[in-house]
Amino acid sequence: MSAPDLAEILEFSWAEALQRAEARLGGRPAFHFEGPEWHQALSFTDWLTTSRAVAAGLAALGVGKGDRVAALAPGSAMWPILQTACSHLGAIIVPVNTRYRQDEVGFVLGLCQPKVVVLIEKYHNVDYVDLVTRSVPGPPLELVTLDSPAVELVAAASQGRAGRRTWAELLALGAASETPSIIGRADDPVLLQFTSGTSAFPKGALLNSRATLGATWYIAERMQIDADDIYFSTQPMYHVGGSVATTLMALGASPTMIVPERYSPEAVFSLIPKYGCTARTGQAAMYAMELAHPDYHAEIFATLTKAWSGGTPELRRTISREMGVAVMTTIYGLTETAGTTTINSLDDPEDVWVHSCGRAIPGIEVAIQTDSGATHRADVTGEIIIRGWSVMLGYYRNEKATEEAIDADGFFHTGDIGRLDSSGNLYFVDRVKDMIKPGGENVSAAEVERVIQTFPGVADVAVVGKPDERLGQVPVAFVQMSGARFDEAAIIEHCASLMASFKVPREIIQVDTWPMTESGKILKRELAARFGTATGRLVGQGG
Repeated sequence: MSAPDLAEILEFSWAEALQRAEARLGGRPAFHFEGPEWHQALSFTDWLTTSRAVAAGLAALGVGKGDRVAALAPGSAMWPILQTACSHLGAIIVPVNTRYRQDEVGFVLGLCQPKVVVLIEKYHNVDYVDLVTRSVPGPPLELVTLDSPAVELVAAASQGRAGRRTWAELLALGAASETPSIIGRADDPVLLQFTSGTSAFPKGALLNSRATLGATWYIAERMQIDADDIYFSTQPMYHVGGSVATTLMALGASPTMIVPERYSPEAVFSLIPKYGCTARTGQAAMYAMELAHPDYHAEIFATLTKAWSGGTPELRRTISREMGVAVMTTIYGLTETAGTTTINSLDDPEDVWVHSCGRAIPGIEVAIQTDSGATHRADVTGEIIIRGWSVMLGYYRNEKATEEAIDADGFFHTGDIGRLDSSGNLYFVDRVKDMIKPGGENVSAAEVERVIQTFPGVADVAVVGKPDERLGQVPVAFVQMSGARFDEAAIIEHCASLMASFKVPREIIQVDTWPMTESGKILKRELAARFGTATGRLVGQGG
């Protein structure tokens, strides 16, 4: 059986795609999951067998079509197994961020009202069973617990007790129950993916198999990923980069996926050479941390030929040069569009892959919203809007937010500013809310960051607004250096020589590490909180 083409994969549910992948690849590893003290390989055959057992166990607990199953755990084989088990039943998996605490956990679980919660018992000194129990008032939830990230693939002797079972006991319950036929189909909702939650409570984007499998398939096509590749994922499994672009990469193009328990530069330095990875993911801040790390050396990445990143053109050039990747592909996407809307191709010329986010994937329309309506004309700057099969079904139980985000013509309004060129390549300019207003002037944080990034030795930068009694706000920059001396006056002088005075940062603050989400986005609101205010996310990063 050959690998599916796009037309086929758009018609599969996750569970159906797993059946076809297993028929092609059988006992070959789909994943290697690794933590500091554990490793677990998951073959396609073990994935399919265990997924069917979990589906049968969940069905015995009353999970059916449209029901929600929440998952709260670090990177492990639990994720792909549970994802396809939910798809099998037509149920919806709800990834929960392991960094969430009581208010956030209570909000997410209260909104989705899961039939079952699968969670790790304790992780990094957090008792998640206690956290979940305290966060959700009312009748006790049905819990399935993991005592470590390495999950059992063999059933326990006992089926456990109602209200709380171990993962192995869930497998035992499934083994004693009839495995239902696959119910979920390509158009059915299968993933309730909450946005990153960098401000207020997150919103839950409801996605189907068609959107998620198709978007991931096009990452592979543009990056020329196939079953011979060994693909390192930096993305946490509870994030769209994990639940979609990691799990589903294995179902489509089917490289061997290497997934750490959680991202760190040390995990990158260990696992990429260990497995001889040929492809990888990474957000801008991750690459900057790696390049600035005392243990970095280029030989670590000797086998690497393909990679994607965000960040400035200067950073992408640096990554390409230092890590030996000829073309650094860049993805533009959001949780609401299954993570991928545009992406570069490996045959793009340098000025395109360095400066743009590439072209829209087939069947997806990207336009620019102006005062006079949507346009595809080149070099018109406005809000990026998106329409097509990868757009979410809506925000779960939030009709008002859905109507505000998706207009009557079916366009999803991203809140990002960009422009298209004559070839349809998208150029990200800024976030609508990532503007600083000194004295009534509009200053793009992205523009200031781009200029500072050209200063020798700057590895990464984030610009936020600081309250000012006279001007209302002034720009302030946080920078991380890479092998060069920090000189605040010199950086300010550099900016003054290239920008209008109102755009020049009033202060440059050196940092060694960034406050980040686990998906690699710099938490600008935490930087801005030092001044008693808050701004949006790091420009250039969707999710």
